[in-house]
Amino acid sequence: MDAAVDLKNIENVLRGIVIPSPPQIIADLQMEMAMPDPDMSSMAALISKDAGLAGAVLKTVNSPLYGSSREISSIAQAVMMLGMQTIMDIINTLCLRQATTDVEKMTDNVYSTLTRFWDSAADVARVCGMVGKKIGLSPLDNAYLLGLFHNVGIALMIVKHDSFLDVMSDSYAQSEVRVVDVENDAIGSNHAVLSYFVARSWKIDSRLCRIISMHHDVNIFENPNVVDSSENVLLGVLKIAEHIVGLHRILGNQQVDQEWKKIADNVMLCVGLTSYELDDLKAQAAELGYGQQLYFR
Repeated sequence: MDAAVDLKNIENVLRGIVIPSPPQIIADLQMEMAMPDPDMSSMAALISKDAGLAGAVLKTVNSPLYGSSREISSIAQAVMMLGMQTIMDIINTLCLRQATTDVEKMTDNVYSTLTRFWDSAADVARVCGMVGKKIGLSPLDNAYLLGLFHNVGIALMIVKHDSFLDVMSDSYAQSEVRVVDVENDAIGSNHAVLSYFVARSWKIDSRLCRIISMHHDVNIFENPNVVDSSENVLLGVLKIAEHIVGLHRILGNQQVDQEWKKIADNVMLCVGLTSYELDDLKAQAAELGYGQQLYFR
């Protein structure tokens, strides 16, 4: 566990925030995928038992994001065509979003804000996958899960603290201190630590949980020779995805990505990308509709 997550201060960090637990379907599917020879038909049967989830999965896989040339009409067909890991990524996204969005207990404004947040979170996860594929990262699902879970604490903060959007805007405006430092000063906690606890609750790999807990501790990139750590590479992939999607504008309401300005050159060196390759990734993301251009038309 990263030093940012101090077990002695858990009670103060959480401050009455309930960490959502994964639904049973997640555990069942994780168990199936951990088998030496995972069974696609068993996975499809598990999903099909939950009519609401199955319907949401089919709606997602038939959206333009997945570019299917013909309509996918069954979960079994979806698993066969897209693969078990892609379907698992979709289910994680749907279930995590549902677990943090209780429509009956929130105002229309909070619901609208959470919808915007989760749309951006899904974009970051997908772009993490794109960047990971570009640099030959394996397994790719680690990049997707990192992008999906790294900011989930923001969703909890938005619901808990009325002032959190203002705090977040202030945090993204800073050039000298970390985003999480501003949150700690304002409300005594930060979204990276909360995201860590959610990821741990959902039994995400401990290495990813550790990266999540310190994803704004970007001083690691101040050393341009740090290129041999797989965790640093994963963190670099996340930082690139955040920048491409434009979280500094979508979440922070800032025109300039202050964090990226400080670390851009060293992050690119760490993951092994050129500026031309970054521009190509930006163009791909824009063509697929990922990122800030979708939110600010």
